[in-house]
Amino acid sequence: MLEVKSKFTDSGFSIEFKDRLYPVTYPGDYWKKTPEQTRLALTENLALATTMHLPLVFKEPQITYHSGRPILEPYFFDNFVHDIPSCTEVDGTDTGEVVRQFLDTKYHFTNPVVTPPSEDPVEGAYRAIVGLSFGKDSLLTYAIADEIGLDPEIGYIVEESLTYEEKHKTALAEKFKKEFGKSLHILKHETGKLRDYTHLGLPFSELGWGLQSTEYALEFIPLAYALQGKYILFGNEQTTSETYLNANDGWLIYPCYDQSHAWTVQINQITQLFSAKSVNTGSLIEPLMDMMVQRTLAHRYPEIAKYQMSCFTETEAGRDYHWCHSCTVCGKMYLLCAGSGVDPKSVGFRENMLEMNKKHHFTLFGGKSALTYANTATARDEQLFAFYCAVKKDAKGALIEEFRESDLYQEAESREDELFKRFISIYEPISVPAELKTQVMSIYKEEINSFEL
Repeated sequence: MLEVKSKFTDSGFSIEFKDRLYPVTYPGDYWKKTPEQTRLALTENLALATTMHLPLVFKEPQITYHSGRPILEPYFFDNFVHDIPSCTEVDGTDTGEVVRQFLDTKYHFTNPVVTPPSEDPVEGAYRAIVGLSFGKDSLLTYAIADEIGLDPEIGYIVEESLTYEEKHKTALAEKFKKEFGKSLHILKHETGKLRDYTHLGLPFSELGWGLQSTEYALEFIPLAYALQGKYILFGNEQTTSETYLNANDGWLIYPCYDQSHAWTVQINQITQLFSAKSVNTGSLIEPLMDMMVQRTLAHRYPEIAKYQMSCFTETEAGRDYHWCHSCTVCGKMYLLCAGSGVDPKSVGFRENMLEMNKKHHFTLFGGKSALTYANTATARDEQLFAFYCAVKKDAKGALIEEFRESDLYQEAESREDELFKRFISIYEPISVPAELKTQVMSIYKEEINSFEL
């Protein structure tokens, strides 16, 4: 039988599973600045959120929590079940069977009492807490928050299970701190090991990552209380709400459901509940597609863009540098830079990802990607348009020449107006905080107007 115990400590909280502790630790006295009742509610809720997948991966029908029933259980259920089809496609398992197993799982709580958060708001809330991953989306979110006067502070969560990625990000974080004078408010997040299947001694699974943004938003609540945070901002751009049907079983797949705009609105309700309505969660970059995110970051904020790390550095190719130059993510980001008129070297690339030996990193040319988003029709058209723009901007590389001579170029040329309107546009957002919308949209209008083929 699976059992989970949880408790809060002087500096955070910890989860106990299989006789091992997994603490989440806050800097300084941040945790103590959070109302005690909210600390208890956070501990009980995050105990469930960080372990909800364990019965599925351990093939157990029940899990027992030695704690109160979480007030957010319905939110976690909704988030989790919508993420299953994406996980099963990556895992190569049967979606219907995994959904059935999840619905049949008994989540038992030894204490039936539900602890609501405190009704004490964050006092003097005014600034933004930005979850910085050093990807283009979070860097642009930070840059815009800074430009519009939100005095952003950086929430930096250390995922213990990500070896090379975390090593590179930690080095970038130190340089970022020295240049901009912004302290990194580091959360040591050992509960991340509960989705590290090497650590658990289990075969790989994508299950366990689907509630990541929801977890992080809750874990940022103490930062809001300690730092007068009014906003928790995530870098969820327009395509995070893309969906497609699984070709094998017909299930609707959200490549990243917890980053979708509709779910970001739900996370906003969660952070308001846990802050007496004083902390709002949203995305400042929802109105933009990927190419304009990359272009705006590098064009408008080059001093910040040089810290970009979008590569997961999952293989030995990424051991020594934060771009591995050997994956579909590196291929995509290089192409987005080239297509939008940005020198890829300005964000740290050292190799030309448009040479022939990189062809297999582009799904447009028949390459394969483990990322479910790469399978969407939008992702295919995004590469089509980006290659077309790269040709127009005289980018160099054998793949540029191959594209120029192919039917793909003819397709892109015939669809130029449609593709331009789709990818170089401002979309009406639902997760940009209403009072910030005018300032944010003004920035994007300037960038859109300066984009030329």
